[in-house]
Parts: sequence; structure tokens; C-alpha cells
Amino acid sequence: METLTWILVSFIILIGIIVGILYSYYFLQERIIFNPVSLPKDYEYPFETPFEERFYKMADGVELNSLLFKSKERKGLVFYIHGNNDNLRYWGDFAPFFITLGYDVFMYDYRGFGKSEGKIKGEKKLQRDARRLYKRLLSTYKEKEIVIYGFSIGTGIAARLASVQKPKALVLEAPFYNFIDLVKYHRSFLPAKLISKYHFRINKYLPQVKAPSYIFHGTEDRKVPYYLGLKLKDCNPKLEFYGIEGATHNDIQFTKEYRLKMKEVLN
Repeated sequence: METLTWILVSFIILIGIIVGILYSYYFLQERIIFNPVSLPKDYEYPFETPFEERFYKMADGVELNSLLFKSKERKGLVFYIHGNNDNLRYWGDFAPFFITLGYDVFMYDYRGFGKSEGKIKGEKKLQRDARRLYKRLLSTYKEKEIVIYGFSIGTGIAARLASVQKPKALVLEAPFYNFIDLVKYHRSFLPAKLISKYHFRINKYLPQVKAPSYIFHGTEDRKVPYYLGLKLKDCNPKLEFYGIEGATHNDIQFTKEYRLKMKEVLN
């Protein structure tokens, strides 16, 4: 009888631990997924490339900080949606490459990143914020001149945006099939479908994209594994997939193959 009691107690403790882990993950998802670095409002960005700093108010009154880097040629605009960490101080360093190709570059910080106000609370607001900013820029740029560009977690927002808009092109750097698959890769012990607030179903969005689409993915990527990007290869007949041999998660832009192809895309 005493043995059965200990087994029952142990079982209850085990269930409690499992429930505690799942509960913690569900309510701490934003802290686990996103790693923002805040900046004071009076911080001055040090970029040498000419740019404008702008604040845009969202539907709920939250203001998001953004940068618009300007090219002398101004062939069009790269609407750049960045990854899950840091802020525009870091991501702005990726703008000069597009500037040299004659394109302006628009970048913004998610809620809670850099100088942006508020906190991320679910996928819907992330998607709505991106679309609101995109539409604001349509007052300055023709949509046929806009390239929507997403990096890493930003690919989940970029693909959705391109599926409901009509840009010149869509570029996804280091994308995943959907976010549930990515969670399974990093946290295989979690029932991701049951507890994740974020889905970013790129595999669902891509078939709806009418614009030419391009994927670049490093074969040695350990943050978003190559096979999760490769699964998207046949999602759309207008999609071109480029596996960059030997590239990791953060160095694709510095490879010769990427740069040559992007020159064609932005021509």
C-alpha cells in the first residue's frame, strides 16, 4: 500500500512538472522567441548612408520606430522585415547593399524593440503592424516598385504581407516551412501545435503570392535548418530557391551567389 502511495505521489509530481513547463512556455513565449534590445528615444543612429527616422502610430496608438535609407537612384523600395533580436541599430547595417543597387530601404522595429513602444502580444498584431506600415508607404512608392524582404522570423510576416498585397517581388532569407516545425526542431519535447500562439504558416501564404518569389537559405544554418526552407521549394511555380553552400544563418548576404542573384532581382 505504501509503495502504491509513493507511485501515485510521484506520478502527481511528474504531471505537475509537465503542466508547469507547458504553462510557463505558453505564457512566456514572447520572452523565449523574441530578444529585443531597447534604445532611448533620444538615441542617434550612427549610419553614414543618408536616412530619415520616422515614427508611425498603429491602430491602438502604439508608435513604431523606423528608418528610411535613401538611394540617389531610387529605383524602388526594399521593405525589410528583420529577425527576432536586437534593433535597428544592428539591422541598419544591412541596408547599404540594397542602396548600392539603387533602392531605398525601409526598416522598422517591432513593438518593444529599439525605440518602438508597446510589447509583442501575438502574431495578429505583428501582421497588422506590417500591413499598416506598408500601406503608409504606398503614398510615396508605387507598389510595383516595392520588394518585400523578410529575414528569419521576419519571413513569416513578409510572406503573409506579400500574399495580400501586390509587390514587385518577395525575398525570403532563411525561412521556415511554418513556425510549428521550427519549434519542434528546437523544442522537440513540446506539443507545439497545442501551446504555440505563433504559427507563421509560410507554406500556406506562398501559394497565394502572385509576385515572383525568391528564397535564399544557407546549407549550414543551425538556427533555421536548411531542410525547413527546402520544404518550401515547390509551394509556388513563381518561386526560385537558392541553397547557399556553406552559409550559416547570418552570413548569406556576404556570399557571391546571393549578391549576384539579388542584382538580377533588383534590376
